[in-house]
Amino acid sequence: MTTAPVAAARRHYEKYGAMILGHFANLLAMPNVTGDVPALRAIATELVARFSMKRGDVRAVQLEGKAPVVIGTLGAPRPQRRLGVYVHYDGQPVSSAEWVSDPFTPTLRRGRLSDGAAEIPLPKPGEPVDPDWRFYARGAADDKAPFAAILAAIDSLAAAGIERRTELVFLFEGQEEAGSPDLRRYLELLAPDLEADLWLLCDGPVHPSGRPQVAFGVRGFCGFQLTVYGPERELHSGHFGNWVPNPAHDLARLLASFKDDRGNVLIEGFYDTTRPITEADLKANAALPAVEAQFRRDLGFAEPEPENGNLADHLLRPSFNIRGVRAGSTGAGSRNAIPTQATASIDIRLAAGNDPDAMLDLVERHLRTRGYVILDREPTPEERRTHRHLARIDREIAYPAARAPVDLSAADFVVAAAAATGRGDVVRLPTFGGSVPLHHFNEMLDAPVVMLPIANYDNNQHGPNENLRIANLWYGIELWATLLAGD
Repeated sequence: MTTAPVAAARRHYEKYGAMILGHFANLLAMPNVTGDVPALRAIATELVARFSMKRGDVRAVQLEGKAPVVIGTLGAPRPQRRLGVYVHYDGQPVSSAEWVSDPFTPTLRRGRLSDGAAEIPLPKPGEPVDPDWRFYARGAADDKAPFAAILAAIDSLAAAGIERRTELVFLFEGQEEAGSPDLRRYLELLAPDLEADLWLLCDGPVHPSGRPQVAFGVRGFCGFQLTVYGPERELHSGHFGNWVPNPAHDLARLLASFKDDRGNVLIEGFYDTTRPITEADLKANAALPAVEAQFRRDLGFAEPEPENGNLADHLLRPSFNIRGVRAGSTGAGSRNAIPTQATASIDIRLAAGNDPDAMLDLVERHLRTRGYVILDREPTPEERRTHRHLARIDREIAYPAARAPVDLSAADFVVAAAAATGRGDVVRLPTFGGSVPLHHFNEMLDAPVVMLPIANYDNNQHGPNENLRIANLWYGIELWATLLAGD
């Protein structure tokens, strides 16, 4: 049985779908690369204007030289609850040459680019909208889609004469893709204005099965650049090869020492502080639809690293990932030379209980057991001549994981709202694989937090040709109409 809010949302996007897509396209056309403060300030101003038009009490707050946050409220005549809504409006950097179309020229296609879907013009008012169409643009899925969904949901309830019974508290951030370095400062400054019964972090994809998903935790993050050193200048590989140490070889041996062939991290103590997995977590994971075979097919690989290939179970453990490696030259520009240094970029996704600094301390200890002297700067000439094994570690911004109980009663209302859209049983996921600084909300606002995604799982998040399936935007409108109606 379709509820009144869901029916109102459907009538609205069926009648005004072209207008909704047009407004969304205008937002997508605004560059949002993280760190570009002027561009991000412009988006914050636009969000203030859009939510103010819906009678929200919204304003931008900016620390000097930083991307602003947008905070405020959307009241309700007779509120039953007060929900906090976090969305980030910044996006990952782009390399336009890797995109089929300009990342900030929103492009509508009939379906997936990988299926050869043709580009089509935006529909005109009154023209039908196919839910299988996709918008291609940076930020389409990560993370401008929730703005479009919430705004359209407000309009759908107003058009149907349905009273809102849920009050919203907004916090829109412009630094998430840079690790949210100033989020805690903003929360300290604005905490009295951000009180809520429950916070919803609106980011990420629904379940690959297409079923709605509510996630009760996120991984934390720590990353570093690891550089090992060889001779002071490049040397002829014929004259000096097999005699002068090659940093590319040294780095390869180090990287191989971090994990075994089945994906187990070999750094001593790496798993020791991980919070034990509960029976509720195991029960929730066991109830998840199986997606592993689909992932192998869709993502193009033969088999997973671990012998137990259940993805959800491994999201509850910390991971060790090599993001990239650089040493010397390759391809047409290759030189027959011994490079002077070799660098690996590495990230660790933290599980609940892992402290970021302590985990990186374990990495450094691992290197020292292999004879390395650890630096946080370039080595001096004397250090190069004194130590056979030199490594530099540059630590990045880091934050811990956070997880609420998967049976959190405060989230039952959110799960019920997702179920009301009629898109299948709601997936209760103990933790997302991605990282968001959710712990700040627990610590600073003293409120439980869950993740509420709407994007399609195959959205190319962070990569070229990021996209949002229109059906997922329609789902978001139905979901938010239900949450706002508060039934």
